[in-house]
Amino acid sequence: MNNLKNILKTSIPIVVDLGSQIVMWTIETTLVGHIAVNSMRKFYPGLNATGVDALTAVGNVVQIVLYTCTVLLIFVFGATIIVNRLLGERKKAEANHFLGQSLFTALVPAVLIALIWRFGSPFIFSTVLGASETVAAIGVDYFRIVSLFAPFIIMNFVAIGIVRGAGDTHLSMMTALVVNGIHLVLAICLIYGKFFFPEMGVRGAALAAGIGHTTGFILTFSVILRGRSILTFQWKDLTAINLRSIREILKTGIPITLEQLAWMTGVTIVIGYSNRLGAVAAAAHIIMLTYQRIFSILYNAFGMGALTLVGQRFGANAHDEVRQTSKTLFILAVGVVMILSSVIFFRSRYLAMLFTKDRMVIDLCNTVFKIVAFVQIPKALSFLFSFSLRGVGENRYPMYLAFIGIFIFEVVLGYTLAFVFSLSIMGLWIAAVCDESFKSLFSARRFIRKINSIEFDMMED
Repeated sequence: MNNLKNILKTSIPIVVDLGSQIVMWTIETTLVGHIAVNSMRKFYPGLNATGVDALTAVGNVVQIVLYTCTVLLIFVFGATIIVNRLLGERKKAEANHFLGQSLFTALVPAVLIALIWRFGSPFIFSTVLGASETVAAIGVDYFRIVSLFAPFIIMNFVAIGIVRGAGDTHLSMMTALVVNGIHLVLAICLIYGKFFFPEMGVRGAALAAGIGHTTGFILTFSVILRGRSILTFQWKDLTAINLRSIREILKTGIPITLEQLAWMTGVTIVIGYSNRLGAVAAAAHIIMLTYQRIFSILYNAFGMGALTLVGQRFGANAHDEVRQTSKTLFILAVGVVMILSSVIFFRSRYLAMLFTKDRMVIDLCNTVFKIVAFVQIPKALSFLFSFSLRGVGENRYPMYLAFIGIFIFEVVLGYTLAFVFSLSIMGLWIAAVCDESFKSLFSARRFIRKINSIEFDMMED
């Protein structure tokens, strides 16, 4: 019972925290998807732009932002894994030091990413993602505005990610609610021109996102610097370069970052596939991918709960509690996923109608959502066991599984089913089922063997 209480105490705020962000992106995608045709053509004359184009463009934008954040996980997870072990050993001063060094190291990538968003987005949309001229124009417009706020967005992502991973999920939850509350209100006002705000369309959505996340940056750093969080740091931890600490952060974070980067690369390639299947397929895929991101927040919460609790118990040599924690998380994850899968399977048409009124897009979603329902169970278990493996120091194995799964299933099998066998996006999602089933099976097997081997070694000693 105590174990369940600790899991819920850690995981529920993570669900609210990460869930509010994904829900906000979902709402934003929905809002731009309902921009009137006249307004779209006013902002993008000569392109015959519609709300469906705006929906696809913003969905593509979200993917690029997520891909960027995945690169930064090298600092977030590198520091989180080290910090959790130090906290388990009651070495808080050293944990604070690693927070400061991670933030210092993230400064340069923050500036570089802002420049890439500003000047590289035309190439990303037209060449990498294969977006239509209209979708590319809208997406580039969004990025040129949000790039102005990029350094603040990125530094807040790194800081709040480390603090969340260390167990201060309430700070990250409250920050997320403030950020996304501001984002939501400003998005409604600036997209449609409500009250005294000008009508800005998709540009208004970008401005709202930038202002909201910059506010989050100010809030996060003010709380951490005042010592109101589980972690804090002194300015010397931020400015004094300790190459040994930085190397340790990077070395620890590289495997999980490469794993997540491989997965995000696969998702990005698949979005490129969907863009090349036509406007209807592209919009339908973005809708289903958006819902998948929402559901993945729950799975990520279970995974982060496993990383935090399993990591701290492992650091304290409480190996019996490691086994019990993973078992409890498994039961919770399966129960939640069964409910989600049922909703997706039986209410797919209504889920699509929240985003668009286009009948062709809705009909395609209604068919393919049946496959999406089946991917949820293996996906949830893949999150749970891969994060549990990291908690006990097994960082490379999930990375290898991700590389194999993405290349064989998402890229090769997805392309084959979608284009060679003409299954369109149905083929892309069948490939996703195969990928997640492969990763969940082998990560669970590896975790169980790892725990058993540790207990066997203890008995011999």
